[in-house]
Amino acid sequence: MTSSWPLSTVIGLDELAPLRRTISDGAGQSTGIHPIGDHPGWLAKLYRTPGGHDEVTRLDELIALPGTIGADDAATLRTSTSWPVARITDGDQPVHGCVIPAAPDRFRQGGDGEFREIDTLARTADSFARHGLRAPSRADRLRICRNLVRVAEVLERHGLVYSDWSYSNAFWCHDDASVFVIDIDGCGTGSVPNIAQPNWDDPLTPRPAEADACTDRFRVALLVTRCLTGQREMTAALNDLAESDGLGNRGLREVLLDMLLSEDRERRPSLTELGTVLAGGLYARFGSPPARNPIPERPAPPPPVTVVSATPGTNVDWKTPAATPSASNGGPQRETLFLGIFFGVVVLLLLIVIIANNA
Repeated sequence: MTSSWPLSTVIGLDELAPLRRTISDGAGQSTGIHPIGDHPGWLAKLYRTPGGHDEVTRLDELIALPGTIGADDAATLRTSTSWPVARITDGDQPVHGCVIPAAPDRFRQGGDGEFREIDTLARTADSFARHGLRAPSRADRLRICRNLVRVAEVLERHGLVYSDWSYSNAFWCHDDASVFVIDIDGCGTGSVPNIAQPNWDDPLTPRPAEADACTDRFRVALLVTRCLTGQREMTAALNDLAESDGLGNRGLREVLLDMLLSEDRERRPSLTELGTVLAGGLYARFGSPPARNPIPERPAPPPPVTVVSATPGTNVDWKTPAATPSASNGGPQRETLFLGIFFGVVVLLLLIVIIANNA
């Protein structure tokens, strides 16, 4: 978002009228996200559960943050996230929602106009081809992940925890590899609720423990690994990463494996370290490397299926193994033996009859 929010940082819901129809199905923490009719490019995100005074402090600090930090970090928040710019009140409810910028149209896909979620990177080049999509190159994947981690670095640098790193909460642009992280208004300092997302659980931060900076490190590393390898399933992604050259940088492979497999969550490398390596820098460990949990083995391939022959037109149970001749039933060899004995007896009887007639 290049323009600035023109109104107050604390605003009543009635001052934002008219609100248009929601662009969200109301999942998660909001009941809806509504375009603000008189202010194109801005959205009113209305919370399902209005917040109290603690939420007032948290949200106001987020809104004020870009004005209190360095220019580069502030620019990252303003251009690469849906950073909140105003707190919405409603009557005696001090936190009814917030005003956020809409994602730019460059993050939409060509055909259906839907936003291109980071989820689409968790597929192989063959999968892109099957769906008729332009596959990102290795360089594209690196640039996209670098830009994604840049957002995570800024949050960590200023003591903020996001917790909600997953497929659907970031968009990416094919043309310039830029990213846009959404639902960022849920950030908090220190620790925040450990949001449940299938296949994104940190094994060293089981719920009901809250998410903190170490949790964010794990989830960002997992998201980056899936996007770089094109593998959605965690075991496949980890094995592909471990067997790779780190897309030309072995330090990238090692820093990601340390973040994902370290036995001590406090020894996970920082997001700044990950960002440095993604940008082509070295991964410099100080002291002994963190002990790692083993990489899960790939699932064994399914056993081959034996096809059973049958008369055309009959049904075959493909699970039934083919019959093999064995010593227990004799097979064709036993049938041949019986025929030989039968013809031998017939010849012997004929000889006896002939001899008896000539006697």
